[in-house]
Amino acid sequence: MLHYIREGAGDPLVLIHGFLGSKDLFKDVIPDLAKHFDVIAIDLPGHGQSEVEQDTYTVYDYAKAVAQVLQHEYITEAIWLGHSLGGYIVLAALEQNIAPINKAILAYSSDLADTEEQKEKRTEQQQKIAEKGVETFVDEMIGGFFSKENIKPKEEIEIASRIAYQASEKGLILALEAMKTRPEQHGFIEQTSTPILIIEGLQDEVVKPIQTENPIVHKVQTNTGHLGMLENPQKFVEAILDFES
Repeated sequence: MLHYIREGAGDPLVLIHGFLGSKDLFKDVIPDLAKHFDVIAIDLPGHGQSEVEQDTYTVYDYAKAVAQVLQHEYITEAIWLGHSLGGYIVLAALEQNIAPINKAILAYSSDLADTEEQKEKRTEQQQKIAEKGVETFVDEMIGGFFSKENIKPKEEIEIASRIAYQASEKGLILALEAMKTRPEQHGFIEQTSTPILIIEGLQDEVVKPIQTENPIVHKVQTNTGHLGMLENPQKFVEAILDFES
């Protein structure tokens, strides 16, 4: 089973990190969120302290692994928050009704499938990880997760790097494959009746903003890059609390 922590009291809120992340990406927001929610923060396979238990993963496999944690904790319904890859996992869970989700939060994520160009880039990244290792790959990638206009606090980059270093080569390679094979979810976003909050970084150059006319989908923007929970944790928490109220 996946490694996780559980803190606080209230409605269950599941935190699912993205590629190069772990539950530690949410360390600056969990204390405030735990004042309002029963927070369950999870490490995906091959990230943080979770082991790889399969030879392949899809976003649906990840969603089922998250659901297994909730079943273990006797949680029957929850709000799911997914960052980046975590957002793809939330959409997969919603689409196939893998677990009861009363609200969803997509943080710095997308509803689009990879283009052929993006798939080729991920294949190159898989090869780079296999050839150069995790730390070299992280060092080359992590700066692009932060906003360019704002001064990049060295401490934040070091924190993000240390979190990413925890991942295994296999865990990252499998995550890249899961992202390459994920489905298009724009049509689902347009039709869903589940309330969704989109947290979008104005300076996020990692993912394209989600565009939708579905009135049940709400959007909040942060003046950050791809890691708004590190760059502006207060705004990140405020967006979640406003959505829940």
